[in-house]
Amino acid sequence: MSDNPVYRDGVIHVCAHKCKTCIYRPGNLMYLEEGRKDRMEAEAVAAESVIPCHRTLGPGAAICRGYWDTQWRNVFPLRLAVATGIVKELDPDSKEVM
Repeated sequence: MSDNPVYRDGVIHVCAHKCKTCIYRPGNLMYLEEGRKDRMEAEAVAAESVIPCHRTLGPGAAICRGYWDTQWRNVFPLRLAVATGIVKELDPDSKEVM
């Protein structure tokens, strides 16, 4: 998946909603260089991996909700997680992910 432990405790952790500065929100709230989000997304999909939410980096990591909403069907491990029911949603603003 990724270097961040989005898979732990037998489940894939996904943000329950987009955080306030999600790279998938309009307006480039993270001030990424032009095309950066699209490159990150393409690289993650090609690697059958994920984009973790920047608010959850570390031991409480969770998949970015924007990435999940647009790409889970295109990444085999994520489709498998849905099919087997091992997806757990986390609030990106909670202390659980900090």
